[in-house]
Amino acid sequence: MNLATIASLIFYFLFGPSETTLRNPNCDCGTKVGRTLSGPSNLTFYIQNTVYNPAVDNTDYFTSVYGVPPNVTWTNTYSFGVTATFEDPITAGPANDSQQIGTAQGFWQLDSKVGFTLFHVFTANITEGDYIGTISILGQLREIDPVRYLTVVGGTGDFLGARGMASCVLVSIDRTPPAKWTLSFDLDLYY
Repeated sequence: MNLATIASLIFYFLFGPSETTLRNPNCDCGTKVGRTLSGPSNLTFYIQNTVYNPAVDNTDYFTSVYGVPPNVTWTNTYSFGVTATFEDPITAGPANDSQQIGTAQGFWQLDSKVGFTLFHVFTANITEGDYIGTISILGQLREIDPVRYLTVVGGTGDFLGARGMASCVLVSIDRTPPAKWTLSFDLDLYY
């Protein structure tokens, strides 16, 4: 994915039409008639990630893959340009065997030549529980920060019109191939 494509995606997510402007006011379109924009003000979930690793042949249970390495001729200390695409289970608790309540689908890219920072874009598709819908989350974060903050830029279903902040914390990491980690997301949402 080239820089122009990434810039276009960022521009669209930040300044493009929101769900509220895209809805036809004369059509129910799967929402309740006369619905006001309101949903939960707080939501916590966990994302479970397992990286694909051909050395251990985990094709049956991986949830993310790295893209083609960047074509650079300098020493790339911070893996600038490395991209991963993921489709991770979202769980209600931090354990891998916790109840799955949805799926997180998106990508991240290491975007600095002077430190480990990454640009993260994903949609949390919540399919189980008291609230059903999607939440769109994006932002840049530094891997060394104990709490990482991302922006909630929209939602559908019970999260229609959601905006706010997602606090992300690394709960656990296992670097033994295939690498696995768990992230917690605490969302403060506004409608």
